[in-house]
Amino acid sequence: MNREPSAPLGETEVMTIFGDRIFTIRLQLRRIEADDLQLLTEWSNDPAAWGDYLTPKRLSADQLENRLRSGIWWTERNKTFLIELRQGTPIGTIQFWIRQEDPGTAVIAVKIARPEERGKGYGTEAQKYLILFLFNRLAIKQVEMSTDVNNLAQQRCLQKLGFELTQALPYADKQVQRVGYLYRLCRQRFSAEPMYQHHYA
Repeated sequence: MNREPSAPLGETEVMTIFGDRIFTIRLQLRRIEADDLQLLTEWSNDPAAWGDYLTPKRLSADQLENRLRSGIWWTERNKTFLIELRQGTPIGTIQFWIRQEDPGTAVIAVKIARPEERGKGYGTEAQKYLILFLFNRLAIKQVEMSTDVNNLAQQRCLQKLGFELTQALPYADKQVQRVGYLYRLCRQRFSAEPMYQHHYA
C-alpha cells in the first residue's frame, strides 16, 4: 500500500496510511515480518489466543515461515496485518480478502490474541479503520464479517460498525461444527454512518 494524497474530512487527523502500515488513534496495523513468526507460532498453538469461539490452527514455525515467504499474506486481493498498540506491543491480527467470485465484496477476520487486551475496543478500532481503507481506497461495494452465534460481544461490535445481520450459516471449524452469523455492510450504509465521517482514509 503506497501512500496516496489524502484530504482531511474533519479538523483532526486520526488515521494515516504510510507504506504498508495503517495508523489509527491507538493502534498501528502493519505487514507481518519475519521477526513476528515466533509470536505468531505461539498464538497459533495457544487456545487462549483464539478465545471461546475459534479453534487453534496449530501451525508450526516452518508452516508460518512458508506462508510468509510465499507472499500469500500480502497480495492485491488479500492482506494480513499485525495489530500493535502505538507503543509497539502486538495484540492480534486482522486480515481482509476479496471474494474470488465477487470482486466487489471484501471479507474481514479479526483476532485479539492477548486476552488481557480484549474488551478495550481495540478490535472495534482495527475493524473500523480497515473498513475505511477498503471503502475509500478500493472498489469495494460491501464488506462481510462472520461470527459465532454465541459471540455476543462481536455481534454488538458489528452492529455498532453499521453491519446488518443477513443469515445464519453452519460451518466446520477444524472439525468442530459451529453455527455462525453473516453480517454485511454495504457502501450506501457505510456512507450514511456518522462514525465513518471526519477521518483521513
